[in-house]
Amino acid sequence: MPAPSLLIPFVSYALLMSFTPGPNNISCSLLGLKQGYRASLPYLFGISAGFFAVMLLAGLLTEFFTQNYAVIAPWLKWIGVVYMTWLAVSLFLPSKKSTGRTSAFTFPGGFVLQFLNPKGVLYGITIYASFSSIVTGSLAKTLVSSFLLAVVCFLAVTTWSLVGSSLSRWFENPRFHLVFNVVMVLLLGYSVYSILAH
Repeated sequence: MPAPSLLIPFVSYALLMSFTPGPNNISCSLLGLKQGYRASLPYLFGISAGFFAVMLLAGLLTEFFTQNYAVIAPWLKWIGVVYMTWLAVSLFLPSKKSTGRTSAFTFPGGFVLQFLNPKGVLYGITIYASFSSIVTGSLAKTLVSSFLLAVVCFLAVTTWSLVGSSLSRWFENPRFHLVFNVVMVLLLGYSVYSILAH
Protein backbone atom coordinates (compact mmCIF):
# COMPACT_ATOMS: atom_id res chain seq x y z
CA MET A 1 0.00 0.00 0.00
CA PRO A 2 1.53 3.35 -0.99
CA ALA A 3 2.29 5.58 1.97
CA PRO A 4 0.02 8.51 0.85
CA SER A 5 -3.07 6.27 0.95
CA LEU A 6 -2.35 5.53 4.62
CA LEU A 7 -2.23 9.21 5.52
CA ILE A 8 -5.98 9.74 6.01
CA PRO A 9 -6.43 6.62 8.20
CA PHE A 10 -3.32 7.59 10.16
CA VAL A 11 -4.53 11.15 10.82
CA SER A 12 -8.07 9.91 11.59
CA TYR A 13 -6.78 7.40 14.12
CA ALA A 14 -4.36 9.89 15.70
CA LEU A 15 -7.10 12.51 16.14
CA LEU A 16 -9.56 9.94 17.39
CA MET A 17 -7.20 8.51 19.97
CA SER A 18 -6.05 11.94 21.10
CA PHE A 19 -9.40 13.69 21.45
CA THR A 20 -11.70 10.91 22.71
CA PRO A 21 -12.24 10.51 26.47
CA GLY A 22 -9.45 8.79 28.37
CA PRO A 23 -7.35 9.28 31.51
CA ASN A 24 -5.49 12.27 30.03
CA ASN A 25 -8.48 14.16 28.67
CA ILE A 26 -10.83 13.50 31.56
CA SER A 27 -8.25 14.47 34.18
CA CYS A 28 -7.41 17.65 32.23
CA SER A 29 -11.09 18.52 32.00
CA LEU A 30 -11.43 18.05 35.76
CA LEU A 31 -8.31 20.10 36.46
CA GLY A 32 -9.43 22.89 34.13
CA LEU A 33 -12.71 23.08 36.02
CA LYS A 34 -10.96 23.16 39.39
CA GLN A 35 -8.12 25.61 38.85
CA GLY A 36 -8.29 27.04 35.32
CA TYR A 37 -6.23 26.53 32.19
CA ARG A 38 -3.15 28.56 33.13
CA ALA A 39 -2.66 26.74 36.43
CA SER A 40 -3.12 23.44 34.60
CA LEU A 41 -0.25 24.03 32.15
CA PRO A 42 2.47 22.18 34.14
CA TYR A 43 0.30 19.07 34.16
CA LEU A 44 -0.50 19.46 30.45
CA PHE A 45 3.18 19.84 29.60
CA GLY A 46 3.97 16.79 31.74
CA ILE A 47 1.40 14.74 29.83
CA SER A 48 2.79 15.90 26.49
CA ALA A 49 6.41 15.18 27.45
CA GLY A 50 5.52 11.74 28.79
CA PHE A 51 3.44 11.04 25.70
CA PHE A 52 6.38 11.98 23.46
CA ALA A 53 8.59 9.55 25.41
CA VAL A 54 6.05 6.72 25.09
CA MET A 55 5.56 7.36 21.36
CA LEU A 56 9.32 7.48 20.78
CA LEU A 57 9.85 4.20 22.62
CA ALA A 58 6.95 2.60 20.77
CA GLY A 59 8.32 3.82 17.45
CA LEU A 60 11.86 2.66 18.12
CA LEU A 61 10.78 -0.75 19.43
CA THR A 62 8.33 -1.27 16.59
CA GLU A 63 11.01 -0.35 14.05
CA PHE A 64 13.43 -2.77 15.70
CA PHE A 65 10.92 -5.62 15.69
CA THR A 66 9.87 -4.90 12.10
CA GLN A 67 13.46 -4.85 10.82
CA ASN A 68 14.82 -7.77 12.83
CA TYR A 69 11.84 -10.00 13.50
CA ALA A 70 9.60 -9.64 10.46
CA VAL A 71 7.37 -12.43 11.71
CA ILE A 72 6.37 -10.28 14.71
CA ALA A 73 5.10 -7.33 12.66
CA PRO A 74 1.85 -9.00 11.48
CA TRP A 75 1.09 -9.96 15.08
CA LEU A 76 1.58 -6.36 16.17
CA LYS A 77 -0.75 -5.25 13.39
CA TRP A 78 -3.42 -7.70 14.54
CA ILE A 79 -3.01 -6.53 18.12
CA GLY A 80 -3.69 -3.03 16.84
CA VAL A 81 -6.78 -4.15 14.90
CA VAL A 82 -8.13 -6.01 17.94
CA TYR A 83 -7.50 -2.99 20.14
CA MET A 84 -9.23 -0.59 17.71
CA THR A 85 -12.20 -2.97 17.52
CA TRP A 86 -12.33 -3.13 21.32
CA LEU A 87 -12.17 0.66 21.47
CA ALA A 88 -15.13 0.93 19.09
CA VAL A 89 -17.17 -1.44 21.29
CA SER A 90 -16.08 0.31 24.47
CA LEU A 91 -17.55 3.61 23.25
CA PHE A 92 -20.98 2.11 23.94
CA LEU A 93 -20.12 0.72 27.37
CA PRO A 94 -20.65 2.67 30.60
CA SER A 95 -17.54 4.73 31.40
CA LYS A 96 -16.01 5.66 34.72
CA LYS A 97 -14.83 9.18 35.27
CA SER A 98 -11.27 9.64 36.51
CA THR A 99 -10.84 11.15 39.91
CA GLY A 100 -7.81 12.51 41.65
CA ARG A 101 -6.49 15.19 43.93
CA THR A 102 -5.40 18.48 42.45
CA SER A 103 -2.06 18.18 44.26
CA ALA A 104 -1.22 15.20 42.03
CA PHE A 105 -1.74 17.24 38.85
CA THR A 106 1.87 18.34 38.34
CA PHE A 107 4.43 18.00 35.55
CA PRO A 108 5.86 14.76 37.04
CA GLY A 109 2.35 13.45 37.64
CA GLY A 110 1.37 14.05 34.01
CA PHE A 111 4.64 12.54 32.75
CA VAL A 112 4.40 9.34 34.80
CA LEU A 113 0.71 8.89 33.94
CA GLN A 114 1.69 8.17 30.32
CA PHE A 115 3.61 5.05 31.29
CA LEU A 116 0.67 3.79 33.36
CA ASN A 117 -2.01 4.67 30.82
CA PRO A 118 -2.98 1.54 28.83
CA LYS A 119 -4.75 3.64 26.21
CA GLY A 120 -1.58 5.63 25.49
CA VAL A 121 0.79 2.65 25.50
CA LEU A 122 -1.45 0.58 23.22
CA TYR A 123 -1.96 3.66 21.05
CA GLY A 124 1.80 3.91 20.53
CA ILE A 125 2.18 0.23 19.66
CA THR A 126 -0.87 0.31 17.40
CA ILE A 127 -0.02 3.41 15.42
CA TYR A 128 3.63 2.50 14.85
CA ALA A 129 2.87 -1.13 13.95
CA SER A 130 -0.07 -0.30 11.69
CA PHE A 131 1.37 2.75 9.92
CA SER A 132 5.08 1.92 10.02
CA SER A 133 5.60 2.79 6.35
CA ILE A 134 4.91 6.48 6.99
CA VAL A 135 6.16 7.00 10.57
CA THR A 136 9.25 4.77 10.86
CA GLY A 137 12.21 3.74 8.74
CA SER A 138 14.75 6.13 10.23
CA LEU A 139 15.46 7.73 13.57
CA ALA A 140 14.57 11.14 12.12
CA LYS A 141 11.13 9.97 10.94
CA THR A 142 10.42 8.35 14.31
CA LEU A 143 11.51 11.47 16.21
CA VAL A 144 9.45 13.78 13.98
CA SER A 145 6.35 11.57 14.12
CA SER A 146 6.65 11.21 17.91
CA PHE A 147 6.95 14.98 18.27
CA LEU A 148 3.95 15.63 15.98
CA LEU A 149 1.85 13.09 17.88
CA ALA A 150 2.86 14.78 21.14
CA VAL A 151 1.75 18.14 19.68
CA VAL A 152 -1.62 16.61 18.82
CA CYS A 153 -1.78 15.23 22.36
CA PHE A 154 -1.10 18.71 23.77
CA LEU A 155 -3.82 20.21 21.57
CA ALA A 156 -6.25 17.55 22.80
CA VAL A 157 -5.56 18.00 26.51
CA THR A 158 -5.63 21.78 26.05
CA THR A 159 -9.03 21.51 24.40
CA TRP A 160 -10.38 19.36 27.21
CA SER A 161 -8.93 21.67 29.83
CA LEU A 162 -10.43 24.78 28.21
CA VAL A 163 -13.89 23.46 27.42
CA GLY A 164 -14.21 20.54 29.83
CA SER A 165 -17.13 22.02 31.67
CA SER A 166 -19.32 22.64 28.62
CA LEU A 167 -18.23 19.39 26.98
CA SER A 168 -19.23 17.44 30.06
CA ARG A 169 -22.69 19.01 29.96
CA TRP A 170 -23.08 18.10 26.27
CA PHE A 171 -22.17 14.50 27.03
CA GLU A 172 -25.07 14.34 29.49
CA ASN A 173 -27.36 14.59 26.44
CA PRO A 174 -27.90 10.94 25.34
CA ARG A 175 -28.61 11.93 21.73
CA PHE A 176 -25.37 13.92 21.40
CA HIS A 177 -23.42 11.13 23.08
CA LEU A 178 -24.86 8.55 20.65
CA VAL A 179 -24.08 10.63 17.55
CA PHE A 180 -20.53 11.25 18.80
CA ASN A 181 -19.97 7.55 19.43
CA VAL A 182 -21.31 6.55 16.01
CA VAL A 183 -18.94 9.00 14.29
CA MET A 184 -16.01 7.64 16.33
CA VAL A 185 -16.93 4.05 15.44
CA LEU A 186 -17.09 4.92 11.73
CA LEU A 187 -13.63 6.50 11.89
CA LEU A 188 -12.26 3.46 13.72
CA GLY A 189 -13.94 1.13 11.23
CA TYR A 190 -12.32 2.99 8.34
CA SER A 191 -8.90 2.69 9.98
CA VAL A 192 -9.38 -1.04 10.64
CA TYR A 193 -10.55 -1.64 7.07
CA SER A 194 -7.56 0.23 5.63
CA ILE A 195 -5.13 -1.86 7.66
CA LEU A 196 -6.78 -5.22 6.94
CA ALA A 197 -7.42 -4.59 3.25
CA HIS A 198 -3.77 -3.97 2.47
